[in-house]
Amino acid sequence: MLSFLTSLDMSLFWFINSHHSVFFDCFFSLVTLFGNGWVVTPVLLALVIIKVPRQKLVPFIASATFFIVGAGLINTQIKQSLDRPRPLSFFAKETGPHSRSVHAVGERLCYNSFPSGHSNTAFAAATLLALRFGGMYWLAYAVAFIVGYSRIYMGMHFPSDVAAGALLGVILMVIWSKIYMWYDCRRARKNDKK
Repeated sequence: MLSFLTSLDMSLFWFINSHHSVFFDCFFSLVTLFGNGWVVTPVLLALVIIKVPRQKLVPFIASATFFIVGAGLINTQIKQSLDRPRPLSFFAKETGPHSRSVHAVGERLCYNSFPSGHSNTAFAAATLLALRFGGMYWLAYAVAFIVGYSRIYMGMHFPSDVAAGALLGVILMVIWSKIYMWYDCRRARKNDKK
């Protein structure tokens, strides 16, 4: 089973990474930024300030920040513990008639591939927006998916890295949403008693 999943991971990587063009190199170089915490944070903060009522703003921001940062820290700990080679480094060892070179766009990273930090951040942010604001904010998952795809296209990660980073981000933000809803209901009951 493991060998099948590994083979599927490699095949999917090559399928995505080998279909490239100058236009998509530029496009995915920009899209991938939406998985960067320094880009996502101001966007999320602006939306939260606009959408969340003033009296709920501080607990919302504090708790969401705790969980998003927590997702990033857990992701980094797993990444450093496993130290999986990135595609560029992994496939550099292959020789022979079937060896291929990875199409790498941007920084040429070699280690700490699993899980993808950009995917973790993008999916955590999408989950926050979708669960707390609903409606059109569910489209944030489309952006998160494209960020994950960009990491494979750019030669930075294997599909399994992206899937694991995305799953970790989603799970932690679902937990955050449940805790925040519990806190918000408890606070509302206290205010009703006053």
